[in-house]
Amino acid sequence: MNEKLWEASQTKKKYSNLYKYEKFLSKKYNLNIKQNYSRILKWTINNPNKFWSSIWDFTGVKGIKKEKSYLSKILFKSKFLINSELNFAENLLSKNDNSKAITFISENGYREVRSWKDLNLNVNKIANFIKKINIKENDRVAAYLPNLIETVEAFIATTSLGAIWSSCSPDFGVEGVIERFAQIKPKVLIIADRYYYNGKEINIIERLPHILKKIKSIKNIIIVNYPGKTYLKFEKIKKIKINFWKEITKMKQKKIEFKRFNFEHDLAILYSSGTTGKPKCICHRTGGVLLQHLKEHQLHCDIKENDNVFYFTTCGWM
Repeated sequence: MNEKLWEASQTKKKYSNLYKYEKFLSKKYNLNIKQNYSRILKWTINNPNKFWSSIWDFTGVKGIKKEKSYLSKILFKSKFLINSELNFAENLLSKNDNSKAITFISENGYREVRSWKDLNLNVNKIANFIKKINIKENDRVAAYLPNLIETVEAFIATTSLGAIWSSCSPDFGVEGVIERFAQIKPKVLIIADRYYYNGKEINIIERLPHILKKIKSIKNIIIVNYPGKTYLKFEKIKKIKINFWKEITKMKQKKIEFKRFNFEHDLAILYSSGTTGKPKCICHRTGGVLLQHLKEHQLHCDIKENDNVFYFTTCGWM
């Protein structure tokens, strides 16, 4: 069947990010593409290092780019932009004005909007706090959080310091969390006090003593109160420093310098599903994650500044 079901108008094509990328490639590499997607695809396959380098340039990645590459017959062993340097958080926080960055809408009806300015401010305060409690480059930061603005802020703050992020969704039971986090030995756990699902309020903080009993590496806890709610009461825990998100975000702002890390620097640890034995750690690296997201969002999905992207899932997978 060769019948076209739909085709973008010429106007829509010419305003697309993919069209701009085609023009960018044509000028930079003297290519003759003429709105032929197959030609772009063929060029990317034949020139993978130039392709990833072009994504860096086209999307305006902040960092130091090196063109060195290693091509292997085994796909996943190939490496691109070797020894390039960047900071993941610096690239995510390239905007710092009063326009909307994130809208949070809870199942219980609560709604909250965070501006780019306030997002930058909160990330700054969280980053300085976790640095103060001696979280350093390559240390693991674990998060047991629902899909909140605070989750995004904690993730970006962690990556700004070169620490490694890992998260589990509240719908994971205690054993599921322990199976995952015990493998990575986190120094700090960021946990919400509750979440909402199917019309019910579910207490998370009461699970904390069971988690700490099994994961001895955790020395600091940061408790996030669910947006629009006061903190739930919880059992005090000996020899563990308890910190509250609201208090951290009231601290004075200190300028944070974005240290640039190697392109291959570890960014986040995710997990396999656990259907064939214990969940297995899968480590994702800074440069690859950033470039892949920029490519997918801008070229595949044609997302532009001030567009809204709806994200409806937990923080236990991606």
